This record gives sequence, structure tokens and C-alpha cells, in this order.
Amino acid sequence: MAEAGGRTPGVDSARRALKVLLLFSEQSPELTVEEIAQGVGISVPSAYRFISLLRELDLVEEDKGGTYVLSPRILALAENAERTMRMSHLLRPMVERLSSVTGETALVIRRVGDFATCTEISQSDRSVRLSFRPGQIMSLHQGAGAKALLAGMGQEWARRYFDRLESQPSQERQEAVLAELPTIVEQGWAQSSAEVDEDVWAAAAPIKAGNKVVAALSVAGPQYRIDDERAALILDEVISGAAEISKALRSWDS
Repeated sequence: MAEAGGRTPGVDSARRALKVLLLFSEQSPELTVEEIAQGVGISVPSAYRFISLLRELDLVEEDKGGTYVLSPRILALAENAERTMRMSHLLRPMVERLSSVTGETALVIRRVGDFATCTEISQSDRSVRLSFRPGQIMSLHQGAGAKALLAGMGQEWARRYFDRLESQPSQERQEAVLAELPTIVEQGWAQSSAEVDEDVWAAAAPIKAGNKVVAALSVAGPQYRIDDERAALILDEVISGAAEISKALRSWDS
């Protein structure tokens, strides 16, 4: 728990290590140990220890002349963070558009380790109560959006995922999900019925950055008002929306 003023207790060493990283900037891409010590307010031997730790984690590397620079690994992390922020500017308008066009709840699901979480959601005016909410942790094998993410990880990863679960579904259920994943990959979308919420239908399509599935775009609503015709129309909108975002992500990397 953070102290008054937002300062987290018991992590002074970690705080100093992060301060070392934050010293590097566009204006100061190269730093000496002496400059790091002065910038963080620590001794030179302490600065050496923090630099050694950051080098061990491949976050900083030694440049010529006894200076240090950020490694390609941390630059890749920065690029990923930038992509995530840019992607959020695409996702919010998309879920709002999908919700308006379909008259149902639109959401974005992302994978966090062995779980799925809702990161964006837009409810329609006539939506029924759904359990989805931003930040909520969900299983990767239940629901259209989660299964679209699981399928994107590959069959072997999915098998290991089931092995890691503390509360495992039945062997029959595991095999049913595993059998469904290649079809999801091949057709480029997933559907579910009453897997997360009772009597709720959902459709989802993967959002890709290059060949990597980074999120799933989904629309969910009560099954009683989604007949086959409406389901097909919603699915088309979901697939089209996911493809639009994936295309925008490809253009950033080109």
C-alpha cells in the first residue's frame, strides 16, 4: 500500500534503479557513472551497482569511452508502450462505433499472462447486464474474445495453458476447446454462447500487429434478440473492425 503522497514503502533500491533508467533521454542518451550518481543523488559505487544490475537485465549497455546507453531491449519496450498508447486511440472509437451500429455491447479483450482482460467497452442503450468490465480478469478458454486470443497463441501453448491452470476444466471440455482453436485460426473469428454469461451470445475477431495476435474485438448481447441473420451481420462488423485496426497497426510498423 502506498504511503500518504503516493510513495510506496520498502522499495527504495528499486526506485533508485528506475531513476537511473529515467535519466536517459533524448537530450542525454549517453551517461557516465559520475553523471548517473549526481543525477540520482547516490554515491559513485552505488551507481556502479545499479548499472551492473541494469546491464545484467540487458536494459543498459556500455558504450565507447566509459559511457552507458539504453539497450535495444528497453528501446523495444518503449516501442511496445508507444504502440499500446496509439492502439488505444483506435480502439475506443471502434468499440463506440460497433456498439452504435450493432446495438449491442462492444469490447476489446487482451491477454495478460494466462488470463484475458477487458480493456475497452462500450454499452448500448438497450444492453442487458453483462459481467464484462474494464480490468476484469477472465479465463482464456471461455468466451469468443478469450478463445480468439488463445487460438492466436498456438495449439502447443494452449495445451500448456490448461496444464498450468489451478482449477482445470474437465478433460472433455479441454479437448473441445483445443479442437475448436484451429478452426478459429483458419476462419479468423470465434463465437460463443452462454460461456461467460448465461444466455449471452458473442462474436470476436483477432486484432493483429504483423503476425502476432495482440487483442480481440468482440460484440456481445442477449441471445434472445440475436437470430441467425443478426448474428451474421454482427460478425461481419466485428471482422471488418478487427481488420481495420490490424491494417492501421501494420502501417505503423512499415
